[in-house]
Amino acid sequence: MGVPTAVWGRFSACMVLLAVVPDRVCCAAVPGQHNSSELVPGVSPCWQMEEFKVQEECSPCNTIQSKWWAACRSTGYIEKIVCVKSNKTDYKSCHSAVREESLFWQFEAVMMSLTVLFVLVVIKRQRVLDRRTSERVQKQIESS
Repeated sequence: MGVPTAVWGRFSACMVLLAVVPDRVCCAAVPGQHNSSELVPGVSPCWQMEEFKVQEECSPCNTIQSKWWAACRSTGYIEKIVCVKSNKTDYKSCHSAVREESLFWQFEAVMMSLTVLFVLVVIKRQRVLDRRTSERVQKQIESS
């Protein structure tokens, strides 16, 4: 007659997981993970120890950088920085505001779609329950 509740539960759990887990999860900054000097053991990047200035704003990595630079692997974006004291140039992983905004609106669209879907499911279920109640009441009236 209708779809079992367990099926709807599994379906809704799958939809929530698909909405919550984006195609690419950005990880948090871990010391020693997002620098070009990571190939040298024991050397931490200057931007973790001292003040720095951004020389080039956050920009997407090209295909070669994405493969070989550790700073590009986590987010796909890098910015060129210059450390103030040591005057060293380094690359640091960053988050693109445009990409973050795009992911936010994708998430909002999925959530609104799920809201509409589940409102329709609730309305359909309420109609079925109202019809069953009406049939029971009519049977009671007929039998008395």
